[in-house]
Amino acid sequence: MSASAGALLGLILAVGVLAVAAGVLAHRRPRLVDRLALRERRQPPRERGPIGVLAQIVQPDMRPIMARLSAEGAGAQRLRNRLLRAGLAEDVSSHRLERILWAAGGVAGGGVLVLLLLAGRGGVNPVAALLLAGLGSVIALVWHDRRLTGLAHKRAERMDQQLPNVAELLAFAVAAGEPPIAALERVGSTAAGDLAEELEQTVADVRGGTGLIAALQGLAARSPSPAVVRFVDGIVVATERGTPMAEVLRAQAADARAAGHRRLMETSAKREVLMLTPVVFLVLPIVVVIALFPGIHGLNLTVP
Repeated sequence: MSASAGALLGLILAVGVLAVAAGVLAHRRPRLVDRLALRERRQPPRERGPIGVLAQIVQPDMRPIMARLSAEGAGAQRLRNRLLRAGLAEDVSSHRLERILWAAGGVAGGGVLVLLLLAGRGGVNPVAALLLAGLGSVIALVWHDRRLTGLAHKRAERMDQQLPNVAELLAFAVAAGEPPIAALERVGSTAAGDLAEELEQTVADVRGGTGLIAALQGLAARSPSPAVVRFVDGIVVATERGTPMAEVLRAQAADARAAGHRRLMETSAKREVLMLTPVVFLVLPIVVVIALFPGIHGLNLTVP
C-alpha cells in the first residue's frame, strides 16, 4: 500500500470516528443545567449538526480565541439579528467558531480530493492543491451562511401559518375582558409553535421590567415574517392611540387569513406547471403510441 493510499484511509477513518462521536453527543439527554437555562430564556432548542456539536465541545478549551470572536461591532449586531430571526441563541462567538470549523471541514474536504488525485495519478500540482483546499473552504462558508438564511425563511413560513390562529385567539381573549399582557400570556401558554414561543418571550420581557410597547417592538425585531411585523405594529398603534384592541385583532386575523389564502393560490399555481410535467412527458406519449400503434401495424407498406 502506498503512502498516499494509507493517508487517505486514515483520514476517512478519523472522519468516520468523529462523525459517530458527534452523532452520539448530539442525541444524548440534555443536562439539567441546559434545560433550566432553556426554560429561563424561553428560546427554542438550537438545531445543531455534527460541526455544531463539535464547536460546543471545544468551546470551553478555546477561551482566548472565543474572546476575540465575541468582539462587538456592526457586523456582530447584524449577525445577532440574523440569529434571532432564525430562532437561534444570540451567541455570536459560538456561531463564528462554527464558521471556522466549517471552513476547516471544507479544507479537509479539499484535502481528501487532493489525496484521491494523488492516489489516482501519482502526483498533483501544489497550486492546484491549494486552490482545491481554498475552494472547499469557500463552499463550506457559503453553505453555512445559506443554512442560516434557510432556517430564517422556514421559520418565517411557520409563523405566517400560525399567525391567523394566534390573532383570533388574542382577539377572543381581549374581547372576553382580559388585558393585553394576560391575553398574550394565555395564548403563548396555550398555543404551540414559534409565534407562541415569541409571545412567551414577550411576556417574560414585560415581567422583567420592559414596557409593553418596547417588548412588542422586540418581538417584531426577532421575527423574520413581514406579516408578523405588521401584526405587531398594529397592536402597538392600537395601544398608543387607545383603539379598541379586539377590533384591531379581528381585522389583523382577517388580513392574515386572506394573505394565507393568496399564498396558497400562488403555491397551487406554481405547482400546476410541475404537475403538467409527468402528463406531458409520460402519460401523453404513451397515449399517442397506444392510439397510433394499431394503425401503423395494419399499414401495408410493401409495393406490389
